[in-house]
Amino acid sequence: MPEPLREKRVELILQQLEELPTLPAVALRVLQATGDDNASAHDVVELISSDPALTTRLLQLLHTAGVGVDSQLESIPMAVVLLGFDAIRNMTLALSVFQAFGDQQQNKKSHFQRAEFWKHSIAVACCAELMAMKLKPDTGNQPAITSSEAFVCGLLHDIGKIAFDAALPKSFDRVVEAADLLRTNIADLERNIIGLDHTVVGKRLAEKWGLPTCLCECIWLHGQNPTSLPATTKNPRMINLITLADHLVREQHLGYSGNYTFPISRKALMDAIGIQQDDVDQCLRELVSHVEPRAEALGLNSITSNELYLQSLSQANKELSRTTQQLSAKNKKLSVRAKYFDAMSKFQSACRAQSTPRQILEAIGQVAVDVLDLTSAAMVSIPHDDGIAETLLVDADGEVFQHSTVECPKIFPAMGGGLGPVLSAGNELDWLMSHISPRLAYDQRYWVALELEGRCIGGIVWGAKPGEANRLANQVQEITGLLVGWSLALGNAQIREEYKKISEQLADANRLYLAAEEKNQRSKTLISLGEMAAGAAHEMNNPLAVISGRSQLLTLQLTDPKQKHAAELIFEQSHRVSEIITELMDFAKPAPPVRAETDLVELVERALHEAKLLSDPADRSIEVTIADVPTVMVDPKQLTAAL
Repeated sequence: MPEPLREKRVELILQQLEELPTLPAVALRVLQATGDDNASAHDVVELISSDPALTTRLLQLLHTAGVGVDSQLESIPMAVVLLGFDAIRNMTLALSVFQAFGDQQQNKKSHFQRAEFWKHSIAVACCAELMAMKLKPDTGNQPAITSSEAFVCGLLHDIGKIAFDAALPKSFDRVVEAADLLRTNIADLERNIIGLDHTVVGKRLAEKWGLPTCLCECIWLHGQNPTSLPATTKNPRMINLITLADHLVREQHLGYSGNYTFPISRKALMDAIGIQQDDVDQCLRELVSHVEPRAEALGLNSITSNELYLQSLSQANKELSRTTQQLSAKNKKLSVRAKYFDAMSKFQSACRAQSTPRQILEAIGQVAVDVLDLTSAAMVSIPHDDGIAETLLVDADGEVFQHSTVECPKIFPAMGGGLGPVLSAGNELDWLMSHISPRLAYDQRYWVALELEGRCIGGIVWGAKPGEANRLANQVQEITGLLVGWSLALGNAQIREEYKKISEQLADANRLYLAAEEKNQRSKTLISLGEMAAGAAHEMNNPLAVISGRSQLLTLQLTDPKQKHAAELIFEQSHRVSEIITELMDFAKPAPPVRAETDLVELVERALHEAKLLSDPADRSIEVTIADVPTVMVDPKQLTAAL
C-alpha cells in the first residue's frame, strides 16, 4: 500500500477510537485527584463513595490483593489510609476499564472471545503483581515498582485488542483468524491487514483517557527486547516485567492472547528485571489460585481454579497435538525431500562431464521411475531446431528396453503455466504418442516438461491411473527442483552434441574450402597458361604464315626431288605447328559445346580411327564392343577429341 494511503487509513482508524467508550466520570476524577499533590484523602474518599457499585467492587478487589491487611479493609477511608493513593487509583482504574469493555455484547461467531482475552489479561496482571512482590528495590534511577501498579499494567497491557474489537470488529476478526491459523505474532498481522497494531492503538486510547505515563508505555512497548527500549522510557523495568508476565502466562496457556511467538528469551527478561528463577517458579505455582478471586472481583464470570487448570491443560494438549501434527507433517516432508535429494545425488553420480543426451536420458530414467514410483516411462530429448527427437523407454528398474528417434516439431514451446509440473498429455504430444504409448502402462498419459530458457528441450512421459497429478501434488516443489537439475544436464548435453556436430561440419567445410582454394589456384594457373598460350599463338601465327607461304612457293619452284621433298616437309610441319597453336588457343579459351543428337557407336569408331592415325603400334590390338544404345545429346567434335 502506498505510504500516503496507509497514513490516511491509519488516521481514519484512529478517528474511530473517538467513538469508543470513555472511562466513568468517577474514575476520571479519582485519577485526577490521586495525581494531585494537593488532594486530600477526604477528597478521594468522597469521589469513590459517590459510586456505590464502584465502592463495593473496589473493596472486594482490595480484599483479594494479598497485601496482608485485607481483614482491616472495611471501608474506603480505611483502604486509602492503609494502601495509599496509588493502590486505590490503580484498582479504580482496573475496575473502570473492565466496566467499560468487559460486559459488552459480542458476536458469538467471532474468533475473538473477550472472556478468554480477559482471562489472559487477569492472569498477566496477577503474574506481574506476584513477581513485583519478589523484586528488590532498584538501585538505579528507575522508579520503584509497586504490586498494584504492576497489576493494572498487566491487566491493561493488551487493551488495544479490545479497542480493535470494539472499533473494527470485522477486520480484527480476520486478524485473529489468521493468527490462529498461522500461529504467529498477532501484531504483525494487524499491521498487514489493518495498518497498525494493538500496541499503538492501546497507547492512543490510554492517552485519550489520560492514563499515567508508565501505563501508556507498558501498553505501547511491551513485547520488545529490553535492549531495544527507547532511552526516554520512564520505567523500562516495569515494561520488561509485563513482557515477562505475558510470556509466562502464554506458556501456561491461560486465556487467549493471539500471540504464538516467543522471540525474547525468558532469561534475558529475568536479567533485565532482576528476578531469580526460584522466585519465578514460586509465582507460577501461586498464579492460578490468584486468578480466581481477582476475576470474580472484577466481575468476570466465575472462574474456579480447577477450571483454569483444566483449561490450561486442555489448551496445552491442543498445542501439543498441533505441534505433533506439524512435526509429523514436517517429518513426512523432510522424508520426501530426502528421497528427492538422494535421487538428485544418484543422478549427478551417473552423469559425466562429456555425457551424451542419450546417457543423460538413461540417468534421468533410472531416477525418475524410482522417485516418482512409475512402472515404466519414456524419456525424450528435443534438440533445438533439429526436427528429430530421441526417445528412451525404461522399465520399473530403470533398464532401457527401447531406443528410437522420431520426427518432432522444430519449434516446441515451453509448457509452463499449469497448476503444477505434472501435466496430462494432450495434442502437443501427438507426434510422440504413436511411438511410445503402446509400451506404457495404464490408459492415462502424463508428462513433465524439461525446460531451459523458455523452451521445451525434452520431457518424461508415463502411464498412470486418473488423478496422477493429485497423487504428486504434495511433491510439487521437490519435482520442480529435480526438473531444473535434469533440464540443465540435458540442455548442456544437447549443446555439447550440437557443438560436436558444428565442429565436424566446420572441419568438413574447411576441407572443402581448401580443396576449392586449390582448385581456384589451379584455375588461376591454367588461366595464366592460357593467356600465355594465346599470346604466344598470336605472336607465332605471323612467322608461321610466312614459313608456310614460302615453303609452298619453294615446292612449286624447285625441281630437285630432294629439295622439293624438303620444302614439302617444311610446309607440313608448319601446318602442324599451326594446329598446335590452334589447340593452345582452344585450351586458353575453350569453345562452348554445341550439342547435337549423336550416334555413340559412330562417334567412338571415329575417335578410334583418329587415334590410330596419330599412333598405331603394331604390337597392340584394340577391340570395341558396344551394345544397342540410344542416341545422345553431346558435342561430337569435343567428345571425339577427348576420347
